[in-house]
Amino acid sequence: MSRGGRASLQHGLDKDVYQIVRKYLDSSNESPLKLKPQQIYDYIKSSNSSLKRRAKKQLEDSIERVLLVLQEDEEEEGEDEMAEIEGDFADAGNGDETVAGGKSLDFMNRQIVSGWVKDGANGSSSAGAVAVAVTEKSRKREGKRGDGERESKRVKKSAAAEQKIDTSPPAGVSLQDIGGVDNVKNQLKEHLVIPLLAPEKYVNRKIPIPRGILLHGPPGCGKTVLSRAFAAELGVPFIEILGPSVVSGMSGESEKQIREHFDRAKEVAPCLIFIDEIDVIAPKRDSAQSQMEKRIVAQLLISMDGLAMEENDGKPVIVLAATNRPDSLDPALRRGGRFDTEINMGVPNEPMREMILKALTRQPRLAPDVDFPVLAKKTAGFVGADLKDLVSKAGTWSMDQYREALEKQAAETETEMDIDDAPEANPRSSTDQSIARLIKRVRDKEQTEPPGFEDTAITMEAFEAVLPAIVPSSRREGFATVPDTTWRDVGALAGVRDELQMAIVEPIKNPQRYRAVGISAPTGVLLWGPPGCGKTLLAKAVAAESKANFISVKGPELLNKYVGESERALRQVFMRARSSVPCVIFFDELDALVPKRSSELHEASARVVNTLLTELDGLSTREGIYLIAATNRPEMIDDAMLRPGRLETLLYVQLPEPQERVEILRAQILQRGGIMNEDLANVAARDECTNFSGADLESLLRKAGQNALRRGANKVEEIDVLTAATNIKPSVGNIKHYEKLRQQFETKLW
Repeated sequence: MSRGGRASLQHGLDKDVYQIVRKYLDSSNESPLKLKPQQIYDYIKSSNSSLKRRAKKQLEDSIERVLLVLQEDEEEEGEDEMAEIEGDFADAGNGDETVAGGKSLDFMNRQIVSGWVKDGANGSSSAGAVAVAVTEKSRKREGKRGDGERESKRVKKSAAAEQKIDTSPPAGVSLQDIGGVDNVKNQLKEHLVIPLLAPEKYVNRKIPIPRGILLHGPPGCGKTVLSRAFAAELGVPFIEILGPSVVSGMSGESEKQIREHFDRAKEVAPCLIFIDEIDVIAPKRDSAQSQMEKRIVAQLLISMDGLAMEENDGKPVIVLAATNRPDSLDPALRRGGRFDTEINMGVPNEPMREMILKALTRQPRLAPDVDFPVLAKKTAGFVGADLKDLVSKAGTWSMDQYREALEKQAAETETEMDIDDAPEANPRSSTDQSIARLIKRVRDKEQTEPPGFEDTAITMEAFEAVLPAIVPSSRREGFATVPDTTWRDVGALAGVRDELQMAIVEPIKNPQRYRAVGISAPTGVLLWGPPGCGKTLLAKAVAAESKANFISVKGPELLNKYVGESERALRQVFMRARSSVPCVIFFDELDALVPKRSSELHEASARVVNTLLTELDGLSTREGIYLIAATNRPEMIDDAMLRPGRLETLLYVQLPEPQERVEILRAQILQRGGIMNEDLANVAARDECTNFSGADLESLLRKAGQNALRRGANKVEEIDVLTAATNIKPSVGNIKHYEKLRQQFETKLW
């Protein structure tokens, strides 16, 4: 095809695209200045236009040319873009001829374009007018750029983009609003204060300043608010990049936005860049879904490498990033010279929660009875966002009580006339009456406040009322929480309890005692024995006694039919534990998760065993993570799990003796709040309860209650318990099997 033919094709395409753009503007009422080429491209693809069959590159070029005409006319003259293009069309058709009088010229222009719009694709001369208009506008633009009369439009747009990037420090937040994270504040102090406010100290000593800091931790722990508060305290220029906001559908647009933000930071240096949810724009490139994601990561790497002080006249720029998923970031970002400092913000423990609550309640008025230590103890597993929600809901509850008091006061002072003011044919419902009554009372500013509500302070009652309804985000995400089981709920098992006290509780509560004698705490404990003897209950009591977080993992629930998913789930458990230190991980039914490896064992199961073994090897260097496992079949567990350094402490949880059965039954009776007589526990020492496990004793009380109901009684008597005992068969049948296993593993016991 000749050059003229290609030009003709292009001109006709421009005219068709122009019609589409006008149609889109008419339907959306948008300004041409806000239009993006991708919007028009998507609009064409979703419409019935024949243009969608055109080549993508050819169509995109035409869209850009037409939008250029519309947008430049809008910027330069401030007139309607249609009238401006009509003038260009008239100039293109008339050459150098002019028509005297602006009105006549405008009338001719409208006639030409009106005819062009009507004759559609058949008007070749109109197509030429469109092309000439676009070409002329481009020529004028080039001329303006070349003759020095006016600054280039691109330069203006670039300057406008820089002006849009806000560099002012955050307002309305301070470090005093954030409590319980003093260790993180100290780390940020080391890496931000002197490098940003006195960079010459580093230059004089020839020391490189930190370039990148990565904050990671579970959702709601305060990463974003702490970053903004620190920037507000420093008072240096602050540029915030919200991860999803820089992702664009246009090719190259995302990389361009990242470049612009980093270039702007260099101009206003010393500067702090904050990237929130960085995992959105910098995922691992080997698992990236598109080439655009790989280009964004590469651009981010290049931009961070360009932050060296020697390349920016000694002016520092530090990048602070936050994410919930640090393992999903590209490894190239987490090396030295980029994000070389990583700070983990985990789930706060009890003292930290108390400090956070005090920081959150600096402004609201609190009653003197608010007990922060009690609230901190009751909010196990809560992160900063959950505690803020608690304070907010407590305030809302106080307002609800005040509203109810106003309604009650209004109802007491309501007269018969107020009740009967509605027409009899259409009486008000009780809800409508209540609403009208409340509105009238609130408008009456002269009436006294309801009794007991003269003070607006939030009481302890408000916190305790809303606390049960708040589910901590850590529990929703699968993180750990502290169970509410205590040693009193266990009963008996004194020997096992002592061993657990020494292996788990003491290292957590008094770690200095172990360091004083130069030993480390055992890394793991295996509870094994007949079913129903309280192995799971013991693990919960240990976590509660030590005030440690608790992750309960049932062995089979981690197994997944897809390759690699079981291992990933296992690694996720230990990652959550590291975010919740001190933490007790409890694996129930361990034999299902780590069976003996052999030639008959499936390859997927062997990989799960290997993954757990490697994670346990790492526990010796990770303080604060303790492992408790339970099983009924220790002979089925892989031998590598039972060596020292892994599950090195094996505790046999046997069937309770007669006196131990009495203690267990008494503990279960006490749990029922005194409904039953404690003397009923003595029945457990009789021969009818021989070989009963803890689960059997719990079943004994349920069946005794059923017998009492059959008799028509309102209270459980001894006869009901004895009758139930004769009808219950012990759940542990093969006791000799466990005695043989005990002889096999006896050398490993205490």
